[in-house]
Amino acid sequence: MSPVGIWPYCGSAPRRGPTLHRRASATALVALLAVGCQPAPSSWLSPAHPPDDPPPALPDADNPLMLTRGGQPAAAPAAAPPAPRVVYELAVLHVLAPREPAALDKVWNFLREDLLDSETRLRLSRNGLRVGVGHVRDWEAIRAALDSIEDHRVLNSAPLSVPVGFPLSLELDTQPRDQTLFCVEADGILSGSTWPASRNVIRVTYAPDPHDVQRILLLAVPEVHQQRDGWEWIRTEAGLWQVPRRSTETFSAAGFAVTLDPGEFVLIAPSEQARIAGLLGRAFLTRTIEGREYCSCVFLRPQARQVGQHE
Repeated sequence: MSPVGIWPYCGSAPRRGPTLHRRASATALVALLAVGCQPAPSSWLSPAHPPDDPPPALPDADNPLMLTRGGQPAAAPAAAPPAPRVVYELAVLHVLAPREPAALDKVWNFLREDLLDSETRLRLSRNGLRVGVGHVRDWEAIRAALDSIEDHRVLNSAPLSVPVGFPLSLELDTQPRDQTLFCVEADGILSGSTWPASRNVIRVTYAPDPHDVQRILLLAVPEVHQQRDGWEWIRTEAGLWQVPRRSTETFSAAGFAVTLDPGEFVLIAPSEQARIAGLLGRAFLTRTIEGREYCSCVFLRPQARQVGQHE
């Protein structure tokens, strides 16, 4: 798998910054996003993929009943065409931009926010989050808009393939920290609690749209995690997966679901309300680096690809 995958970003010089982790596997596989611009394919539309050959087919068992009247073996029935095998991947790009008025306005010009209903957009905004959907045909213009932001920082990663329906945690913190988090619930009530030694993550789940397999349903929701001793099991379509035990709180009021057409991606960024201390958008998507406040722009692109055929 390419170290950069489908998010080549070579607009500006590499810079160091906080990293975003992805945790998903039988032994809590963590893919650390590389910092800065790495050698990349010419376009993120054409990802590089690892070999993924289908398992060998079992030989057909002898069948003594497959005989003609003359005692000769009957011709085997024509085999159905092999069905293509589809693998789903998620690519993540994390851009840190100085939190200044109008810094990201050019980026939002290429994104649609109306794919989420008005109630969902209001819930997200109250919690300090803003979500838009873009298309890869506009990526060069979006990248140019990001490159125009002075002192922005880019964190890139290779696409990660996990079973459909498996929850993928994107860790936004490099170290556990003590924090008090506030969430505006769907009914408008503000609630909060303190989480010592915790990490903030965005849990992402994706699956084919049951009404159209060419489209992908993506669900994202903020969570706070506290690590615990031991392991637990998660059931997926691919079987049981082992993951570390942890105490978790899911902030459903700040989550969303969106159905994406081929070539579309999602941007999660802070809204204007993220200026309120302790609110989810501020705690998850802003940070101070060398005395300057930055906001996190998390791009998510799920993608389906055919890797072979079932025998």
